[in-house]
Amino acid sequence: MKIELANRIRELPPYLFARIDALKNEERKKGKDLIDLGIGDPDLPTPPHIVAALAEAARDPGTHRYPSYVGMEDFRKAAAGFMKTRFGLSFDPQKEVICVIGSKEAIAHFPFAFVNPGDVVLCPDPGYPVYATLTRFAGGEPYFLPLRRESGFLPDLDAIPADVARRAKILWINYPNNPTAALAVPGFYEKVVAFAQKNDVIVASDLAYSEMYYEAPPPSFLETPGAREVGIEFHSLSKTYNMTGWRVGWACGNATLVGGLGQVKTNVDSGAFDAVQRAAIAALTGDQAPVARQREIYRERRDVLCGGLAKAGFDVLTPKASFYTLVANPKGLTSIEFASRLLTEAGVVATPATGFGAAGEGFVRLTVCADKARLAEAVDRMAKLKL
Repeated sequence: MKIELANRIRELPPYLFARIDALKNEERKKGKDLIDLGIGDPDLPTPPHIVAALAEAARDPGTHRYPSYVGMEDFRKAAAGFMKTRFGLSFDPQKEVICVIGSKEAIAHFPFAFVNPGDVVLCPDPGYPVYATLTRFAGGEPYFLPLRRESGFLPDLDAIPADVARRAKILWINYPNNPTAALAVPGFYEKVVAFAQKNDVIVASDLAYSEMYYEAPPPSFLETPGAREVGIEFHSLSKTYNMTGWRVGWACGNATLVGGLGQVKTNVDSGAFDAVQRAAIAALTGDQAPVARQREIYRERRDVLCGGLAKAGFDVLTPKASFYTLVANPKGLTSIEFASRLLTEAGVVATPATGFGAAGEGFVRLTVCADKARLAEAVDRMAKLKL
């Protein structure tokens, strides 16, 4: 019997982080001490009161059965409460909020609710790979919007050809941005709303890094006048509360968009574990001081990494939000070559920004997911390279 993968799988490029893991394993087998600044996975623990809430809920037999497809009502109320407190936005927990199994899951499923074969989806480049990959899975066509340093890593909506705009079904935006750490500037979201209204385009805002900032708190796209008529926003507890492995978040916004996502999820998954949702309620409604302390830790780490690299002569883009930073390639090296030399010669794991799209060429991405001593050591190792 001949077994063949479906074309949609065979045509996939290798998932970037899986390839990085393979390279790391090769170096570790050689006995190399690696400082892993490649993947945005918080090294800080989940706050104790959230862990305690999970433990208590997991002991309750009532959480051991199938959860609600759309999430516990108390969780949806807690998510709506967070949106009200943080952004001043009121949402109906019954119709405008849905629990998701981490924002990646929701982002992956969303195109299946609204994209027909041949529809165009506007994806940032560089950008989170899931936007484009699942567009293809749904039969849509990604159209990539280059994010350039000289334009603050914002897409030029005016440069989208009229025929592409007419065929476009979804526009993905993500600020604070991964991988560039860029922020949306005043007026940008107003342009997005105008574009969406003119071209009947759904706006999907990925706000996973809303609480990871060093200056002013980033806004929600849904705060913009008209945004709630055209948009949906994806939120995650992963980075805010160091809960990447817990897999819980929410989507909120236009009721039709939220409902469409819910219809897909009803047919695909069985909802997030109720005990995890109870822990998420404790996170969203409890003491937010750990989140503020975490920001200070990341700020100190950012200053060690970015300040040290700048002093060593690297062209580093110091971020105002997220725990990512871009470092420009030394002259004569591609992003992959630069990342490979950092790994093999310095034992520092970086992510070539080309893994997020062709327009990422020219940079590698580092994170601050290591303590200050290890970051200082990474700087020292990189400073000694003959590049």
